[in-house]
Amino acid sequence: MRFDLTDQSPVKKSMAFEVDPEEISQETRAVLHGYAEKARIPGFRPGKAPLSMIHARFKKEVADDVRERVMSRCFREAARERGLRPLGDPVVDEVHQAEGEPLRFKVSFEVLPEIEVRSYKGVEVRRPSDRIEEAEVDRALEELRQSRSRLVTAEGRGAETGDVLVSDVKGTPSEGQPFGRERMFVEIGAEANPPAFNEKLIGARPGDELDFTVEHPQQNESPELAGKSVRYEVRVHEVKAREVPQLDDEFARDLGDFEDLAALRARVRQDLEARKKREADQRVRQAVLEKVMVDNPTLLPDALVEDEIRHRLEDIVRRMYVQGIDPEKIELDWKKLRDQQEDGARRSVHARLILDAVARAEGLEISADEVQQRIRSDAEAIGEAYETVRKRLEERGGAEVVRGQILREKTLDLLTTVANIQNEE
Repeated sequence: MRFDLTDQSPVKKSMAFEVDPEEISQETRAVLHGYAEKARIPGFRPGKAPLSMIHARFKKEVADDVRERVMSRCFREAARERGLRPLGDPVVDEVHQAEGEPLRFKVSFEVLPEIEVRSYKGVEVRRPSDRIEEAEVDRALEELRQSRSRLVTAEGRGAETGDVLVSDVKGTPSEGQPFGRERMFVEIGAEANPPAFNEKLIGARPGDELDFTVEHPQQNESPELAGKSVRYEVRVHEVKAREVPQLDDEFARDLGDFEDLAALRARVRQDLEARKKREADQRVRQAVLEKVMVDNPTLLPDALVEDEIRHRLEDIVRRMYVQGIDPEKIELDWKKLRDQQEDGARRSVHARLILDAVARAEGLEISADEVQQRIRSDAEAIGEAYETVRKRLEERGGAEVVRGQILREKTLDLLTTVANIQNEE
């Protein structure tokens, strides 16, 4: 076997192979013996038919098998010889195969870029303030109060913002399948509703039958409705108002182990401070990573980007099923949806490559104990037995994915530790 390696780019390579006829003949004999053991030839016991007869009967199949086996083996050996780790399967083209002649073929494939990461220590970022204002505590207490509200029938008036309609709702998009539910709770003013939808419900009374059309925005939470015109038919059964409790000591005691409203207020402040600190820490980590990425641009392998896009689309489909939406029964512009994921996918792949490069530069490693501990924590979080989760991951090669996640988290911890962080007032 002879081959030439060509660098098409830092991440794209090609190889041209020439395999001697003798090597092809040896592989052909091995394939023929395999066929002879399984083939049923009239007049011969299994494995006893002459190889020439086997070859004559299965000539095309044998030639195809020989070609695939030889090309696969040659590519693996050549990649190993040059120390290459191809991403995905190679693309094969320009195959020349004729009896008695060398087998010639070319393959193209991608590899990870060689990144010598620089300027990753002392990155300057600003840390947002995690100070809590009294107004934030007031808002959180009000949200608690609203969460303890109960629905009561609204007597003698039409629906207002904040009320809940018990209604049968049917939607007919300009494109796609109709949808609807009976006796569903619709909150007027809910953020998930388009403003025009909320406006049409104000003033509704029990027994009303509403018929109106709403233009959904392009950035609608439901991809199947984004940018579409939807005709809604709403039959109102009940109008319910929220009855909200007073914010006082009794309210605080009803919530739990609080002596009075002051104790509840102190706990709310403590929780807000902890959450705001976590958010500030996360923003710092993200800012550090983004600056290191800007200072270390790199060419991204298409195979990794496409794989990330595929995972994102799969997540979207899973969320649709959870919401009771069958993606096969709605009209979705999958190309547009795919294109919308590309920028995020590229940033995600870039971030992983940079973090992996820093980990190599710093000699960071993850122990087997760390991997097992993470699997144990994940199992507890989803309420499954540790052994069940561990076996499932091992069967699918998921343990290495977990290892990679932990390593990147540890690497980002390091980048944040050595960054120059200035606190905002």
